[in-house]
Amino acid sequence: MQDNVVWTSTLDGTYEVTVTRTDDYHGELTLSEGNQVRHRESVGLSYGAIFGPDVADVADWRRIAVEFVDGQKS
Repeated sequence: MQDNVVWTSTLDGTYEVTVTRTDDYHGELTLSEGNQVRHRESVGLSYGAIFGPDVADVADWRRIAVEFVDGQKS
């Protein structure tokens, strides 16, 4: 895992979700399918994610990813 990666997860065994730090309290969520980026958006990092991501941040990031994937399946 790269130093600027705060969190990663796999959704539905297909989508790779990654949050990368862009500065102290901000990051970028990227949702990829294979080598193709399907969605990207700015997200916040509570407490600067000094010791890892905040539980509330992870819940929000998962919600964003699930809503995007569910929208693709409609």
